[in-house]
Amino acid sequence: MLSDKALQELLDHESTGPVLSIYLNTEINPDAYKLTLRSMLKGIEMPSDQEAALLYIEHEYARQGRSLAIFSCADADFFRAYPLSVSVHSRVHVAEKPYVRPLANLLDAYGAYGVALVDKQGARFFYFHLGQLVEQEGMLGEEVRQSKGASSNVHGRRSYEDAGVNNQDINTAKKNFKEAAEHAVSFFEKQKVRRVLLGGTDENVAHFQQALPKSWQSLIVGSFPVGMTANHQEVLEETLRVGAKAEEKREAGLVQQLITSAAKAADGVVGLRDTLHASQEGSVQTLLLDENYHAPGYRCQSCEYLAAETLDICPFCGGSFTELPDATETAVRKVMLSGGVVEIVRDNLEMAEIGIGALLRY
Repeated sequence: MLSDKALQELLDHESTGPVLSIYLNTEINPDAYKLTLRSMLKGIEMPSDQEAALLYIEHEYARQGRSLAIFSCADADFFRAYPLSVSVHSRVHVAEKPYVRPLANLLDAYGAYGVALVDKQGARFFYFHLGQLVEQEGMLGEEVRQSKGASSNVHGRRSYEDAGVNNQDINTAKKNFKEAAEHAVSFFEKQKVRRVLLGGTDENVAHFQQALPKSWQSLIVGSFPVGMTANHQEVLEETLRVGAKAEEKREAGLVQQLITSAAKAADGVVGLRDTLHASQEGSVQTLLLDENYHAPGYRCQSCEYLAAETLDICPFCGGSFTELPDATETAVRKVMLSGGVVEIVRDNLEMAEIGIGALLRY
């Protein structure tokens, strides 16, 4: 799995030679994806890197996951391969640094999901990252007796306070929810969760949510009905389904915030020129990028100043410029290195028109 440490290594990578980046969908049969790889590598004049990738596919790759990311720079004796549990579009990219934009896309869509399944007596906690179960824990509180008429199935809506449960058991359930919330906060903080989903009956989810601190309530993006005995694959499928709908709504809100902020010239910029400038200054809190937007740019070979238009000389150091085939990749890298968030926006007409923009720290 691609860890935070591995991603940081890719972001920090420096070498004098070009880096071959490969993203390969391996959901098809081995003969087909091997043929796809060989076809993508045709015309690329990097024989040592091509050979390293082909040897890995033939002899080391065990078909884990649904896709694969490979990064190779023979000049720096650098080779990394990461099986991924989610799908990618097959592509190759040659540049002076590893091509990380597809990873930013995956992290935005599938990264750092925390899930809590809850009932009156206990809870189960899951941490999913890039479509894979990373960690899980559970806790069990004091027993709460189920009186006749009190619903415990996943679709139950009747409040246990109106269902014949005595005050002692009501207090026990509240205590259990409080302890479950404390366990959840500890688990989610340790895993650095960015989004939370809750599973269980509407009533149990509501009680558990109320027991969470306000800061964690704000990270809840949705809920779904599920039994406490669900296996992790069932939980993952619901997480991705509900999370995708919530992500689309959240992204739409960010686009509206960007449009408003940029129009008021208040902590928001749109367009390649101003976004590159902000990313260079390290002032980008959230970079918003349409999934299909790509644009060339220019970088000073001496001080690495970025520009959206060609310039004869650098206004800061007098150096000369070199063209970047895709300046958005440079913006993505700079924002991730500065601790900002990259949001790859899909199927949003307003963002498609804007192309690229940023919400600023200052």
